[in-house]
Amino acid sequence: MRGYSILEVNYRGSTGRGRKFKNRINKDWGGAEQGDIAEGTRWLAEKEWIDEDRIAVMGGSYGGYSTNMQMVQYPELYAAGVSQVGITDLTALYEESMAHFKTTLERYLGDPEENQELYAERSAVNHVENLTAPLCIIHGVNDPRCPISQARLFRDALLDAGFEEGQTGDFEYNELGEEGHGSTDIDNKIRSFKIVADFLERRVPVESFDANGRHSP
Repeated sequence: MRGYSILEVNYRGSTGRGRKFKNRINKDWGGAEQGDIAEGTRWLAEKEWIDEDRIAVMGGSYGGYSTNMQMVQYPELYAAGVSQVGITDLTALYEESMAHFKTTLERYLGDPEENQELYAERSAVNHVENLTAPLCIIHGVNDPRCPISQARLFRDALLDAGFEEGQTGDFEYNELGEEGHGSTDIDNKIRSFKIVADFLERRVPVESFDANGRHSP
């Protein structure tokens, strides 16, 4: 989007730096790599060309999970967040998941019966009271990987904690009826982009400039 600088952190556990680096979050999902993202944000905030009071965090799928966790683990860093098709409750997700994804969760967090506290600790739904900045939640109703129940659990937890939903509230909630885990349909993509753009323009607006680079009030 015009006027926004973007930082994409190559946190431990992500691809591009070999298998050893990727495996560094095994049994620690939602832990050290979230610290990497927060540290990257702090580094960015120190730059003179960055407004540290208007930093937003955004992502989809694992990035949606990460956004949720950043917003409740490091609330002092962000002025807004956008979570798309993101995990919110790891225990509930394990119970609903297909067999191959249960294996993935076990690799990253161990057996849920033996590691109940870890699964709970790494679930944003259990830390909603820490939310201090507006969060936009976007989720496809037909998502087979991260079911819509994950978004609904988070929404209900926020409401139960006293947070207000709506364009001027603490969070904004969007269920997309024709979508799954994202969409390949161009019209659906445009709809999602518009939701994100509208949210960011209202919550963390950028300064406007005319064609000659002069500030426009």
